[in-house]
Amino acid sequence: MNEQSKIAEVPANLGEEIGGPGKAYFDNVVIDNILDALLELSAATWTFQDRLLVLEKVLEKHGINAAEEIEQHVPDDAEIASRAEQRAAMVQRVFGSFVRRPVAGVSTPAGDQA
Repeated sequence: MNEQSKIAEVPANLGEEIGGPGKAYFDNVVIDNILDALLELSAATWTFQDRLLVLEKVLEKHGINAAEEIEQHVPDDAEIASRAEQRAAMVQRVFGSFVRRPVAGVSTPAGDQA
């Protein structure tokens, strides 16, 4: 098998974690779900913070004081609705693991690929 075909291979278990029991970090699935949510929230928070920092620098180079513009901004109804949809999607990403109901005794320990 050459290097190119190795890159194209997709593991058979890819995606199982989405509908499966999830990783087991502790004996209690509720704690595992809280940890999953915390990890997702932390990753999302940093991504947003990093993008905000970059955006402020880019705007500053173009003579725009982002902080002042943000404070003065008044969203219209369409923007309010769009932001509500985006907020709902974020809540689902962050807290979606709380609805997972693993089958007793089937959780896969963290790090295992089985």
